[in-house]
Amino acid sequence: MVDLVHVYCVGRIGQAGNWSFIVESGGSEGWALDPAVSRGAEVLIFDPRPDDPPAFFSYHANGEVQLHFELGAGYEPAGTQPDLLRRPLETAGGIPPQDSVDDMLGADEELSTRERQRRALAGIGEHFELFLPRETIESGHLPVVVTRTSPPSSW
Repeated sequence: MVDLVHVYCVGRIGQAGNWSFIVESGGSEGWALDPAVSRGAEVLIFDPRPDDPPAFFSYHANGEVQLHFELGAGYEPAGTQPDLLRRPLETAGGIPPQDSVDDMLGADEELSTRERQRRALAGIGEHFELFLPRETIESGHLPVVVTRTSPPSSW
């Protein structure tokens, strides 16, 4: 559906537990979502940015950015609740413990960026009780909606 003439982004919509989700492809600008959309709701944004790293995660609630940080690059959060996910990410092995002088691993072993991201997402999923059904997202039959009919401002 993405033809980069009339349609720049589409999203597949689904539900997982108590969360609704949309997985977008094409010219998505999730990173630029106005936090005001979270008035009366919670919004989680994961943008993997495979062609333009780094990946990031944001959590919006009450019309504000509660938490925003890059995945796989340590933990330098911004937002009104910067330490909200510190413990869950440490427990999942996505970031080193704050009070640790040493790395999570020995000096001769280092996690790849992809593995750090995977572990961070596991910690996020645990904290928010969000477990997206990979099989459904990749090959399931989900409704599709057009989410962008003009080029993203970042183009």
